[in-house]
Amino acid sequence: MNSQQAFPKDRIHSVICHECKPLHTSIIEAMQRLLEDPGVHKSHFFNGRYENIYITEEQLPSIKPVLQMILQEAANLLGYQTQELQLGFWFNFMQKDDVTVPHRHDDDDELLSGTYYLQMPEQSGTLKINLANDNVEIIQPVEATLTCFHPSIEHEVTQHQSPVPGSYL
Repeated sequence: MNSQQAFPKDRIHSVICHECKPLHTSIIEAMQRLLEDPGVHKSHFFNGRYENIYITEEQLPSIKPVLQMILQEAANLLGYQTQELQLGFWFNFMQKDDVTVPHRHDDDDELLSGTYYLQMPEQSGTLKINLANDNVEIIQPVEATLTCFHPSIEHEVTQHQSPVPGSYL
């Protein structure tokens, strides 16, 4: 029997996937090839760029172990079996001076929100999470780290100042 639970609104959970990091180069290379593919859906056009790039697991099979890790971590946090959950994801590719505007992920039936860092050079934008009671957490991105939080929590990514692109999902 599962002990299903809502993820607390005042909690942030981070975990590093050391086994995933060796996959990043091939994932990023394939992602970059697909960025201009007309079959790739993009949304959330703000400040001259699409914040959400929807590359599917079928288009990018090398992402599968990372997605499996994320799904397992979500199941552990929420008290579900992995087969009881669905994983929605997209890529965010940040060039110098890009930001991700404040937003939430509670439009539908989301149980958990998060980000997984593929490539985060020095001077990457930070994840700013606005918790309750004006408590703001600033998360410095670290490659191969999954950071999870409640989907109703507003968050954003500050200005990416590196000339090297940042990539995450």
